[in-house]
Amino acid sequence: MSKARNAHHQCIVCGKSVSPKLSTPTSALRLGLVEHIAQAADKSLEPTDRICHFCRDSARVTHLAEALASQRGQLSALETDIAGKAAQHETIAEHIGEAFDQGQTLGQRLADRVAAVGGSWPFVIGFGVTLAVWIVLNTAVLGRHTYDPYPYILLNLLLSCLAAIQAPIIMMSQNRSSARDRLQANEDFKINLKAELEIGLLHAKVDHLLHEQWERMVEMQETQLELLAELNTRR
Repeated sequence: MSKARNAHHQCIVCGKSVSPKLSTPTSALRLGLVEHIAQAADKSLEPTDRICHFCRDSARVTHLAEALASQRGQLSALETDIAGKAAQHETIAEHIGEAFDQGQTLGQRLADRVAAVGGSWPFVIGFGVTLAVWIVLNTAVLGRHTYDPYPYILLNLLLSCLAAIQAPIIMMSQNRSSARDRLQANEDFKINLKAELEIGLLHAKVDHLLHEQWERMVEMQETQLELLAELNTRR
């Protein structure tokens, strides 16, 4: 019995002779994967046929890629790369914020700073106080010697110039924020896609483990039956 279990088997795909520990019976694989392997090998598979782990993992990657393609259409290079990394269990998460901030130029940092200051309460309060002081000086304090009488044409000119300069700078900062959000969304998509592929691989591995446990149980039962038969013979 042990010699039979340790005997090498031929892989149904590559044809190499491998040990039972490095191969999996096709009956332990999911039906969709078995059909994919049979179609790729252009032959019908029997439940007793075995496939080596390398060919099994490669078949899983291509099967998952075909499943994604049937659901979403033509796969992009990114999705194909993620499928390969999922099969190899490689990590793909990256720190987007740190990598994005390291590539900033002086102008981009200045735009972010201006947008941060312009969108804060201290700026709004300070700007309001400045306007109030300007109006009070040119209305009640300086009297006839005012330098910007009502309707405050100089003040309107300064406000227009400030708005004309501040608006493009804030838009630059918002464009960079949108670019960062797109990178983060792309990173989230890669992680979600890898998680989806990993779940599919986990289902296949669980099926394989259940099949191996079933084989062990069958072997134990056969051994017990042999022992019972020997005991009956001795009696």
